This record gives sequence, structure tokens and C-alpha cells, in this order.
Amino acid sequence: MLLMTESKIYHFVASLSPVQINRLSRYLESPYFNRNDKLLAIYYRIEHHIRQNTQTELDKKQIWDQIYPTIPYKDDKFRKHCSELLDLGEAFLAQQVYDEVSLYQANFLLQAVHNLQMDRLYNSSQSKAELLLNHQSDRNPAYYYYKYEIVKNLYKLNNLEASRANKSSFSKINLDQIVNNLDYFYIAEKLKHYCNLLSWNLVFALDTKLLFIDEIIEIARKEEFKEIPPIAIYLKIYETFVYPKEIKYYYELKELIDQYLNLFPKEEAKEIVEAAINYNIRNANIDISFQHELLSIYKKGIETEVLIVKNEISPWTFKNIITQGVRLKEFAWTESFIKDYAPKLNLNYRENSVLYNTALIHYHKKEFDKVIPLLQKVAYEEIFYGLDSKTILISTYFELNEDYALASLLDSFKNFLNRDKNLNQTKKIGYSNLVKFTKKLLDSSQDKEVNLVKLKQDVVDSKSYGKDWLLEKIDELMYSSTTKQRKTK
Repeated sequence: MLLMTESKIYHFVASLSPVQINRLSRYLESPYFNRNDKLLAIYYRIEHHIRQNTQTELDKKQIWDQIYPTIPYKDDKFRKHCSELLDLGEAFLAQQVYDEVSLYQANFLLQAVHNLQMDRLYNSSQSKAELLLNHQSDRNPAYYYYKYEIVKNLYKLNNLEASRANKSSFSKINLDQIVNNLDYFYIAEKLKHYCNLLSWNLVFALDTKLLFIDEIIEIARKEEFKEIPPIAIYLKIYETFVYPKEIKYYYELKELIDQYLNLFPKEEAKEIVEAAINYNIRNANIDISFQHELLSIYKKGIETEVLIVKNEISPWTFKNIITQGVRLKEFAWTESFIKDYAPKLNLNYRENSVLYNTALIHYHKKEFDKVIPLLQKVAYEEIFYGLDSKTILISTYFELNEDYALASLLDSFKNFLNRDKNLNQTKKIGYSNLVKFTKKLLDSSQDKEVNLVKLKQDVVDSKSYGKDWLLEKIDELMYSSTTKQRKTK
């Protein structure tokens, strides 16, 4: 059997939403876009199979017999039909993007009117373009590019109209607007990508230098560019990267976010808010005020729904918000957050996320008896929730004096870390150190000879997960040991 379900065109249609499939059907049924009934017949069989969600196989030869009942199956010809159908599908996707961006349409209309010299459409096409520009709410770098293109085409029309009418006045010529909008786009877009590069550079040592970037930064700092939202914001993001100790740049960025964030498309607004979040994360261990700032930014991102994409919240964003909430002991708000936003988690992550994060709240509230039943239900196949669950279980067993269960967990966790070949080496070291130091803590709590001073220094010098908890427990044991000595005296 020649399976249709393994073809590219089948996977393409299957990846579309029901609404998109309806639109694709109308697109392919239009003779303007498709005049080949054979392609339409193939598409109908694929569409029917996907809508029925049937477990039966879809055979290429059966489709061939429907469109060529008297001709034996020819694989090369059938594959050519599928390739042509896929081309139409890709053209459909491009058409959807075109239909969604009204500035595209206005710009291309101006080009067509100019190229065909349709005098009677000059005024209406210009008015439409100018009206769209005036009502466009976005002020991201792309806006200034669209504006550049439209103003450039308006210049062509006005220039042509003036020369045709033999006018001596060129008051409508707008070369300064053309150049200015091109500059705004170029500077803003260059700064945006440089900020992305600086962000990646925190993870990977990228030896990359963008052409003219120093000159662009110098230009962006001029007074005349402070009112251009994307230039102002990306310049501040750049300064938070390059001058992390100059806190004023963060607060200036925060003010710009409050002022301009609603002028950016949602996806780009999310990236801007995440730049502010990441600055606070980088500084949260230095100054507790950044921890409060971090939660404040998260709350704003949730309230404005900037951190919610296509009505979904990322499970990692969900986890980070809750971690910060319990870190600052805002338990009531954090519990409400789980209740309100868990339904916005993707179903593939929802159960794990709710179990883990609910357990995290109980752990920080020192309700240790409620932690273990929840974490035992977390599926460890989801690597990051699984690993963090084991980290919390380790400290929970320790707090409950469940020494046998703790020793067993430490051994199984160590074996898991040794076997796993996919885990990042830095993370593997961090978790391995947690296992090693907890074993020494366990020995010390059983009154075995462990040098707590040396252990504390080893933890301080290490890259270990759960470092704050380890140091807290070591300090408790040191205090307990000192107290015993005093009583003995």
C-alpha cells in the first residue's frame, strides 16, 4: 500500500486548523488560483480523511483510480500532482499573511497604480494609504519600513502627477519623510538584533561584531530619536546589557515599557518584557529589590496578557512566576495565580505543572507532609519539572527526617544522572553536587564526624542546585553543635 499519510502535502493540511482548512478549500476552489481539477480531487480526499479523524489508511493508488480510472498508477505523475498541490498550499499561506497586513495591500496598490499610470485612482489610493498609516497603532521597526515604502510610492505618484501637469510647484514632494522613515527602521532594527545577540552572548561566547553598531548607538542617543518608540526602547535594553550595574537604565527601560508597550505587536511586546525580566533575574541574587521588581514585571505581563500567546501561557513562564511568588512568600496571590491561569497551560504540560507548582507552595509554607504525595505523581519524562521535583523531594525527606527514603532517592538520582547522556553538563554537575552535599549533610545529622566549616565552604565555592537550602541546613547543624557544646560545659 502506498500511504498518502506519509506525504508532505498530507502533513501540510493536517497541520492547519479547521478554520484554515475551510479557507484553503475556498482558495483551491477558486479558478483564479487553481484550474486543475485533479489537484482539487486529491485535496478533497486528504481533507475528508483528516476531518473524519479515521484510523483507516489513505492509499495513493485509490486516489489515482478516482482521478484516472482508465490509466494504471504512475508514481512520478502522482508525486508531481502532490508537489503542485503543495505549491498552492504554500501560496495560500503567503496570501493569508498578505490579507492580514493592510499596509502591504495599500503599498502594492500604490505600486500598481503608478506602474499602470491609472490617473483616476491616484487620489483614492493615496487617501487609503494615508488613512491606514494614520490609524496604524503599531510603532515597531516594521511600521517605519512600511511607512517608508508607502511614502516612497506616494512620492512617485505625486512626482509623476506634477510632471504630467507641467506644474512648477513640488510642494507635495516628500523626500525628507522617505529618508527619515528608512533611517528610523534601520536604526531600530539594527538595535533590536544587536540586543538579541547580546542576550545569546550570555549563554554562548559569540565573537560577533555588527557593522556600524557603535556609530548607530551614538546616533540613537541623540535627542531627535528619543520620541521614536523602538529606538528608545532597544537602546535602553542595550544599555541594561552593557552597563548592568547602572540601575538607572533599567528604570528608564521600565518607564518606556509603561509608555510604549501597547504600540508593539504582541509577540514583540513579549520579547521586550522578557528583556526586563531577564535583567531582574540576573540581579535577583545580588539585591532583594530586584526580586520584588521581577515579580512586579511578571504581574504586569500577566495583567496585560503580554506573556500569554495564543491564549496559552508557557509552562516555564508559569513555573518562573510561581517560583518568584513563593520566594517572596506571596502565597495567597500565587495560589490564586495557579487557579486562574492553569487552564491556559497546554494540555501536554498542565497536569505536571499544577502538581509540581502546588507542591512548591506547600514546600515553602513548610507543609512538608503535603509535598510528597503531589511530587510522586509528577511524570519525570518532562525533564525540567522532573529534575526540580527530585530536588524538592530531597530537601522534603530531609526536613521530615525520612533518612531511609532520602538515602534511596539520593542513590537513584545519582544513577539517573550518570546514565543520562542528554542532560547539559553544567546542569548535571549542579544536581550531582546537590546529591553529594546532601549525603554529607545526612552523615552530619547522624552525628558522624563531618567538618561542617569545610562543608559550608565547599558548598559556597560550588555550582550546586539547592545551594541556599544546603547553606541553611549547615548553619542549623553548626548552631546545634555549638549549643550542645555549651550545654556539655
